[in-house]
Amino acid sequence: MTRARSVRWLMPLVVLVACAISVFVATHGARAAGDNNVTKQVEAASPRAAAALPKGAKVAPAAAIASSLPAVATSSPSAASSAAPTPTDLAPAADAAPSAGAASKEPDLTSLPLGRGLPVFVNIGTFVVELLSFDDVKGEYEATTDLRLRWSDSRLRFAATGSTARYIEYRGKQAKEQLAKLWLPNVDVVNRAETTGYVGHRLRVFEDGQIETIVRTTGRYKIGVDVQNFPFDVQSLKHTVLLREQTADQVMLRFDQDDEEFSRAGAEVALDSWKIGDVDLDSDLAGGWNGDKYSRVTASLIVSRYPGTGMTTIFIPLIASLLIPLLALWMNKATPEGFDIEAFELANMGIGGLFSVIALSYAVSSAYGSIAGSDNTVTRLFALNYATLAISLGIVVLLFRCNFVHRLFGSYVHEQTYRFLLWAVPLLTFGTSIAFVLLAAC
Repeated sequence: MTRARSVRWLMPLVVLVACAISVFVATHGARAAGDNNVTKQVEAASPRAAAALPKGAKVAPAAAIASSLPAVATSSPSAASSAAPTPTDLAPAADAAPSAGAASKEPDLTSLPLGRGLPVFVNIGTFVVELLSFDDVKGEYEATTDLRLRWSDSRLRFAATGSTARYIEYRGKQAKEQLAKLWLPNVDVVNRAETTGYVGHRLRVFEDGQIETIVRTTGRYKIGVDVQNFPFDVQSLKHTVLLREQTADQVMLRFDQDDEEFSRAGAEVALDSWKIGDVDLDSDLAGGWNGDKYSRVTASLIVSRYPGTGMTTIFIPLIASLLIPLLALWMNKATPEGFDIEAFELANMGIGGLFSVIALSYAVSSAYGSIAGSDNTVTRLFALNYATLAISLGIVVLLFRCNFVHRLFGSYVHEQTYRFLLWAVPLLTFGTSIAFVLLAAC
């Protein structure tokens, strides 16, 4: 009875064990078959990779291989390629390159940089390297200047390498070659008559896409000359830059504190008879066709004339010529009957003074053409000379020759009139001349 019961419980246990062994054998066989299939796929796809596997090694499933591959960088360069571009050529930044699968076409770097929208701001400054000459008669000066332009082009950004240099620099011919590949503001120095010397270029491209270019030029420039306050006049040697092609709503010239500090005259700049001052910057808009406006910036080097420049050649002869008509008054003497000296002799003195003033006027006009054709201290002093000569000749004729006052009012009034004119005319003459000079000086 006991044995029959044991057999009855043993049979189900044997069946369960047999079933478990069958399931284990079936599962192990299916996994081995799957591994063999994956190995065959890898060998078919890449015989060299399959050969590199050690004997008996298992290959991970395809899904696991795909998930373990590194992501491909499409917007920034890898660590191995993060070095700054070499100074041989400029290329667009990595984020400006076309993505995978797109047409491999590089962007046109000569087009307007629109990374920051419109208008594109271009900073400008002018440094005066040397002032060769200044002709205030012709209204021309010759100088060597550095024209600096700065703007931003995000297409030229590059990753820093950790070195101290944060820019790439090109000089001379190499700079010209690189500038031909980039967008460059088309600026023109409108008052430059001609270029008379070497033209040099320098280009810097910074890691953040900032571009700085400097053009050194020696040229001759036309300016307007204002000699109203001669010899205390101050002149502006202008360097006017106008932006061509792009209107003010597309490209705008401007300057900031850094440009104002850059715009100055070099420490070695000097000019005979002139004191070198600062460089002033001024911006405005120039009119074009159909109401278009173009940006313009004027850099003015301020120079002041030393007052002693024309003192010996102009002012001393002019003041001396004022004495000639006054001598015609001082050399005579009033008497109850008339005057001691004949009017004819005094008139000859006045006429001689007139010819001396005419000769002096001709000499000044030949040497200083700009002075002769404008209202200034010199022309006013010439006018005062002619007026004094006219007054002197009038006194000689009416008072000395015709005795006009003596005949009408008697000898006492005659004497008092002469004494009054003897001091009034010189005081009026020299007081007016001093006023002319002080007005120009102030």
